Amino acid sequence: SQYHKMADTKEAKAGPSPAQPEIQETRDVFRKMSEYLNAEISASTHEYQLLGKLNLIVANKYKGMQEKASKLNSFLRGLDEKYAKLEPYLKQVNQLHDNVAKMEQVVVKLDEYTKDLEEQFKAVYK
Repeated sequence: SQYHKMADTKEAKAGPSPAQPEIQETRDVFRKMSEYLNAEISASTHEYQLLGKLNLIVANKYKGMQEKASKLNSFLRGLDEKYAKLEPYLKQVNQLHDNVAKMEQVVVKLDEYTKDLEEQFKAVYK
């Protein structure tokens, strides 16, 4: 860097100073600190890129789930419409079932009555 060049030039003109090892250690510390911070920033950048990719994947997955839910909702609406159209017929089937049950009761009573009549008829003609 420009600072380092100027410092080197000044040191070359002034000659070696007694603080030379401390200056070199300070430069090393700053260089290592710079490398460390660059590595941390690079790692953070990679993490944010990964998070961005994960967010895209999740967003696409949720979009697919939304589409499936929308299709399911449409399907259920269609079923509701079909049930609404069938409901009058289902009521008629239930009424028919009730009427058949009542007719079965009438048939049982009629059968019992005809058996009683048959017994009475047999008793009269014996």
